[in-house]
Order: sequence, then C-alpha cells, then structure tokens
Amino acid sequence: MKKNGKVLIIVIIAIFLIGYLLSYSTAKDTLQVDVGYQSVTSQTWGALVMKNKNFFEDKLKKKYPNRKVKVVWHDEISGAVINTSMISGKVQFGFMGDMPLILNMYKASTIKNYDSKFLVMDGKGVDGKNQSILVPKKSKVKSVSDLEGKTISTPIGSSAHYMLMKVLEKNKLLDKVTIVHQDVALASQLLSTNKTDAFSIWAPYPNFLVDEGSAKLLLDGEETKIDYLAGVIVDNNWAKENKEIVDLFVESLDEAHKFIKDNPKEAAKIFTEESGFKLEITEKEVNNISWDTTITDEDLETLIDKQKFLIELEQVKEFNLKDYVYERSK
Repeated sequence: MKKNGKVLIIVIIAIFLIGYLLSYSTAKDTLQVDVGYQSVTSQTWGALVMKNKNFFEDKLKKKYPNRKVKVVWHDEISGAVINTSMISGKVQFGFMGDMPLILNMYKASTIKNYDSKFLVMDGKGVDGKNQSILVPKKSKVKSVSDLEGKTISTPIGSSAHYMLMKVLEKNKLLDKVTIVHQDVALASQLLSTNKTDAFSIWAPYPNFLVDEGSAKLLLDGEETKIDYLAGVIVDNNWAKENKEIVDLFVESLDEAHKFIKDNPKEAAKIFTEESGFKLEITEKEVNNISWDTTITDEDLETLIDKQKFLIELEQVKEFNLKDYVYERSK
C-alpha cells in the first residue's frame, strides 16, 4: 500500500511538472503586443486600417513563424486613458492626439521607471483641418464676435482648447467669454439641448453633430491655420528589447497610410466599420487628413508651441521635447 502511495505521488508530481513546462513553453512561444488606439478620433484612424487589414499581425507572423502571434487592440475613449495604460505597462504602443503625446513625453521625463518615445505621426490635420467651433442649431450666434459674454465648452488642455484660445485672442475676446471644461459626451449633450453657447472640438465630432442636426458650424479650424497632429508613442524600455518589432509596426502603419491614400472609398468603409460613424462622415475624414508617419521639423515646432500652452496651464513643466523622439532605423 505504501509502495502504491509513493508511486501515486510520483505520478502526480510528474503530471504537475509536465503541465508547468508545457504552459511555460507556450507562454515563451507566444508573442503578444498590446496597442492602445481611439476609434473616436479620426486623426488616429491609421490604427483602424492596421487592425482591420491585419498588416501588423501578418508581418509579425512572417518574421516569427515559430511563435504564436497575438496583437491585442485596446479601443479607448481618450489619449489620457492610453497614457495611464502605458505608464502601468499594459500597452506598448499608443495612438493619440498631440496634447496627450506631449503629456506622455513629459511623464517620461519625470517618472523614474517610465520611459517613452514619440515614434511616428499618424494623421495630420494640416492648417487647422479637423478642428471646429460649433454652436447649437438654433443659436443666434453668427460670428466669433457674437461669442462675447457667452460660455464655451471644450476639453481643457486639448488641441481644440488651444485652437479656441488662438481664435479668441485674435478676436480680442480672451477676457470676454467663460470657458468651461467638458468632455465630448457631456458637451455634445449640452450643445444639443442649448445649455452651452459653443463647443470647440476635433473631428469627427463636428461633422457628426452637424449631421445629426444638433449643431451648426461657427468656425472651421482651417481658418486658423493651426495644425492638429496625432501620432504614436512607444514604451521605450520595451522598444530597446524589441527593435525589430518596432520597425515592423512602423512599416505596418506606412502600409496602412498607403492603403488609405490609394483606396479612399474602401478606407472610409473600414473607418465606418471600426468606429461606428456613418459613411458620409468617414468619407470626409479620408480626404481631410494628411496620412504620413514622418515627423518633420515643422511638426516638432508645432508640438513645442503647444507644449508652451500646456506649461501656461500648469499641466507640464519645461522639458526638452526633442529628447523624446524615437530614432528610427535608416
């Protein structure tokens, strides 16, 4: 009986060890990459094509044929949420607008164990495209000067807030309006119920709110000539150990941008499928955005100017933004 008991214990231990080794081997052979993106922000819709067409996964599978490849796409409501996920190590790549990009790089300069780099651009709303100031459908406000004494909603610290301040400064209204912080969902509701006088926001919301009949356009951002940029941040601690994967990611986004430019109608359909916005809206965004991963000197100067704005708001302190740009392979 004792002998049988010993044999049973040995068998149990053997089964446990085999199971452990198999699970360890599987984990070791699985390549998982986590990507944060925003289906609600058209400037970052390069991610939607990458995801839908499996460009990144296909490249990884070809590069690592003996590993199980798993790309996990995390659709978030804002760049702020993605920043939190990156700082906690949950995602390696994050698609976001210019202000969250700056905030992420600032965090890399201040948090001891966190390091990130600005990897590439995604969508560029050149010369103010993709930002607008809206008013309620039945508003009597006809021009920017009519905003005097009014309340304007915008996400404080956003690119739309930056654009709004430039418009108000140009029209000598900086101290003649009340600006309140409201996220997109609440501001949209207030706009549709005439409980705010104006709303400064980025695409695709202007077209969406005008299309549904709750707002009308007061000022098209293109009148301001202020670039609205979006790009990708990479976890640099991870990137140092996975340079080949980072290169494949950039190649995949380049491929997505080429697809958008070569196949605008199909790209718009993908945008609709992945984001939920109507095709009439996504078709406009295809042509309103410059799709290019290149970070130009002009782009960096735009970001530095917006960094100064965030410093004025006391959301960041002075740091050398150019130190946090990823050095891509030649």
